[in-house]
Amino acid sequence: MRTHLGATACLVAFCCAALLAEKLPHGHVPPGKVFLVILPHHDDHTWEYAFGGLIAKFVDAGYTGYYVRVTNDEKDGSFGWAENNIVNHREAVEAVRYLGMKEVISLNWRNDHTDSVPLNELRAQLILLIRKYRPDAVMAYHPWGHYDRNPDHRKTAKAVAEAIWAAGNPNFLPEHLGLGLQPHRVPYCYYSQRSDYGRGYRPNIAFELNDSQMERKSKAYWMNRNVRLQPSIAREIRAELARTHQTIPELEGLNDGEATKKLQEWRMYWISAKRGQENGVKYAEVFDFIDEFDDVPGLKDYIEQNAVTK
Repeated sequence: MRTHLGATACLVAFCCAALLAEKLPHGHVPPGKVFLVILPHHDDHTWEYAFGGLIAKFVDAGYTGYYVRVTNDEKDGSFGWAENNIVNHREAVEAVRYLGMKEVISLNWRNDHTDSVPLNELRAQLILLIRKYRPDAVMAYHPWGHYDRNPDHRKTAKAVAEAIWAAGNPNFLPEHLGLGLQPHRVPYCYYSQRSDYGRGYRPNIAFELNDSQMERKSKAYWMNRNVRLQPSIAREIRAELARTHQTIPELEGLNDGEATKKLQEWRMYWISAKRGQENGVKYAEVFDFIDEFDDVPGLKDYIEQNAVTK
C-alpha cells in the first residue's frame, strides 16, 4: 500500500510539474483602434499583476487608450485624504501618458468603500463609457478570479464583466440612444489578478515585451510616486544588507529616493523576466484572454473550421 501511494504521489507531482512548465501560447495585438483599461485605483495599471507592458504594446500597434480610474484613491499616500486624491490623479495622468495612453477618466467613488456602491450604478457608468469610446479591447482585473482581498478590486472586476456583457444589448439603458450612443460589443478582453492569494486565476496567453515596452512599464510603475517612491524602502533594504556586511554596488552614490526608484524598476524587470523565462522569451506578461467568440463556442468552432482567407 505504501509503495502504491508513493508511486501515485510521484506521478501526481510529475504531472503537476509538467503542467507548470507548459508554455502559454503567445498573443498578438488584434486589429482595432481603441482600448479601455478599467481598474479601481490610480496605480493598478502597472505592477506585477497588471498591464503596463501590454498597454505599451497596444499603443505601439496604433491603438488609442483610455484609463478608467474607478475610485478617488484618497487613502493611498501620506498627504491626507483630499490631497491624496489630487496628487494621485496627477501622477496617474503622468504615468499613463508615459505609457502612451490618451486620458484618465476618474469616476471618483470612495476609496475602499465600493462595497457600499450599488453595483448597477457602477455598471451603468461603465456601459456608458463602453458605448461612448467603443473599445475593441478592455483590460481589467479578473471578474471570476476570486481570492482578492481588496474589495475595490472585486467590485470593479464584477462591474466590468457585467458592463461588457450588457453594453451590446439595446435593452440595457435604452436612454443612451437619445445621446447618440449605440450598443457596442467588446470583441477582446484581457483579465489579470493576483495569483498569490489562492486558486481561481489561470492565465491562458503570454505577450512578449520588447526592450522599449519594458522601459516604459518599469518607469510608469514608479511614476505613481506618492505610493511607489518612498525613500524608506531603499533605506530599510540598505540597513538590512549592512547588518550582514553586504551592499548593492549599483545603488552606491544614490540617495534613498533615487535608490528606491532603481529598486522599483528592477522589480518590474524581475517579474517580466520571470514570465518571459516561463514562456520562452526575454520579457512577458500573462493574462486570461477572452477572444471574440469565446462566449459562443459553437460559432467559434464553426469559424475556425470553415473560415478561409480571401
